[in-house]
Amino acid sequence: MSKTAPTKDPQSRAFESRILGEREKLKSSLEKLEQRVEQSTLGPKSKAILRQTLEHESIGHLSFGLFPCPPVVDRAKGAKMWDADGKEYIDFHSGFSVNVLGHCHPEVNEAVKVQLDKLQQFAELPCQVRAEFSEKFLGLLPWDYPKKCQITVTGGEAVEVAMKVSRWYTGKPIIMTQYGDYHGRTAGAMALTSKASMLAYHYPVLPGDSGIFRFHFAYCYRCPFGYSYPGCDIQCVKAVEYLFESKETWLNNPGAGITNVAAMIIEPFQSSAGYIISPPEYLQGLKAICDRYGILFVSDEVQSGMGRTGKTWAIEHSGVTPDLITAAKSLSNGLPISVCAGRKEILDSWGPTAHSTTYCGYPVACAGGLKVLEIFERDKIVEGVAKKGEYLAEGLRSLQRSHPIVGHFDCKGLYAAIELVRDRRTKAPAGPETGYVLTSCLDEGLIFIASGYFYNRLAFAPPFVISKDEIDHGLAILDRVLSRAEQKFDIKP
Repeated sequence: MSKTAPTKDPQSRAFESRILGEREKLKSSLEKLEQRVEQSTLGPKSKAILRQTLEHESIGHLSFGLFPCPPVVDRAKGAKMWDADGKEYIDFHSGFSVNVLGHCHPEVNEAVKVQLDKLQQFAELPCQVRAEFSEKFLGLLPWDYPKKCQITVTGGEAVEVAMKVSRWYTGKPIIMTQYGDYHGRTAGAMALTSKASMLAYHYPVLPGDSGIFRFHFAYCYRCPFGYSYPGCDIQCVKAVEYLFESKETWLNNPGAGITNVAAMIIEPFQSSAGYIISPPEYLQGLKAICDRYGILFVSDEVQSGMGRTGKTWAIEHSGVTPDLITAAKSLSNGLPISVCAGRKEILDSWGPTAHSTTYCGYPVACAGGLKVLEIFERDKIVEGVAKKGEYLAEGLRSLQRSHPIVGHFDCKGLYAAIELVRDRRTKAPAGPETGYVLTSCLDEGLIFIASGYFYNRLAFAPPFVISKDEIDHGLAILDRVLSRAEQKFDIKP
């Protein structure tokens, strides 16, 4: 006799319907992406490559999440790129702040080629170029304590090292971080990353690290506590201090004198959230809390470090000394390498194999990184970024004066963003308007990304070698597109 499947009760069906409905909101389809390609203004060669990509690769990649239809980059030089059809773009993005010395820097490329012919990789064993890179990198840390580093491959992996060694060194379980921080997408680092669009793809099993505690970042333009900087007495720090005054937050037991926090791992300036710059008093206040309770202070500078803000490290703007720092992206101008570095006693507190992956200390990336560091020193790259940043800031200030859609801008060095609003008085986020500006600028040959808590910030991270003429060109495109956006969406002063 055949058996019929048991009938599900209405409550079970409703539960399944909710789960499937939520997942459906996050899904796309091959057909929808193909339609975007055909409707784009890209040339025929670019469209053909995108069709080929969609045919063979998972649609879970990033590119169609950054842009409705991503450009197909064929070649690049300095601060310019060309797509497969020869269209030119001014680069205000640097591949997420990777190509800081410009695309295809000849000296870096030559150092990489020499190393490729000498030794590419073997089981994470030491080699001369790796030793030289480590020594040179530690020279970038201005803080007066004995230092060591652990070389890894990606920014997320460097954060994983910071998480593990902080817990190992302190014997404490909890890591504190900020809402809006991006620390990576590996299993451990994803627990620190609070982007809902990414977390949702872990359903139904969330990142397994339960020892994570979040607090509000100093997003002064939209203060979560309703204050205005600088007359706020840094309420965001006071809110964190309050968490330690009671035994009910599981951070601290004042009666027993026990603190359960191993480290604060934070972005000093928030990058993926839209290049938001915090005031120095905020970071100083967090460091004071860490010192008071014996907590390690870890500055994640995967995007904001290596001179991006006009100082070698973003944390230097506040005068704060971190215990550990993470760096990646720009270290080798395009090759994968990252570092967790800081106090020697912390990074020497564990033993061999505590953290290892096949490509840690990849010699080819170390060769590129060593050349990058030599060029930084020789050509005074960071000082040049500070000067170009002043020029860019003046251009953004001019855009703010001219365009009511620009509610606010941030700029330190070549780390900058503008926040688009529908009304400056209410600060209503201009979400659809931001999407329009992003796509229109791309069509006109200016590439950057849109992000932000409300997807209304345009984030700019051009290569450090960008010229003033190229900055002017990019700002002129922005000026024209913002005017069109204000007219299209009826935004008035």
